[in-house]
Amino acid sequence: MRPEEINAVSTAVIAFATLIGLMVGFYYNLKSDLDLMNIFILELVFVIAILLFVSWTLEKMKNDKRD
Repeated sequence: MRPEEINAVSTAVIAFATLIGLMVGFYYNLKSDLDLMNIFILELVFVIAILLFVSWTLEKMKNDKRD
């Protein structure tokens, strides 16, 4: 990997970890209104969306490298 790619991926990982930390606090407050299974499903949807975004970003970087 080139240094630009490493920077992009590491920035995405840092942003992901930050969002997960914020979402934990958010879901802690939701726990009073929702049961744990619904919160788990919401978190799973969130993680899948992030993984799709990261894979799309990596694919976009590969395509830009070819041009």
